[in-house]
Amino acid sequence: MLVITRKNGQKIMINDNIEITIVESRNGVCKVAIKADKDVKIYREEIYLQIKLANLIGKNTNVSAVDSVSNLIKDGTVLNDKNAVSSESEEVVVDENEKSSKSSIKVNKKNVES
Repeated sequence: MLVITRKNGQKIMINDNIEITIVESRNGVCKVAIKADKDVKIYREEIYLQIKLANLIGKNTNVSAVDSVSNLIKDGTVLNDKNAVSSESEEVVVDENEKSSKSSIKVNKKNVES
């Protein structure tokens, strides 16, 4: 992992097609602007994890796995992007088929704050 220091307005280049600009940094919060080609997918980590979870479930036609995720969504735990995965997390295991290894992902069990 590369760790660098940048000031407001300074940029970071990744290859020839991704430009990251530090827009503002204060009080432990950093705002960044990302300029990239349209074919480059950029996600916040919590959204990326939700997509991975949906893909794992989509590969499996097991009704019980879909029901368990449905219950997590109803409880507001899967769509909670305000909190990172904490110690109060639940591991959802999706068995793609009987002969393959199991895939898993952790989801936050805290309720969405109103």
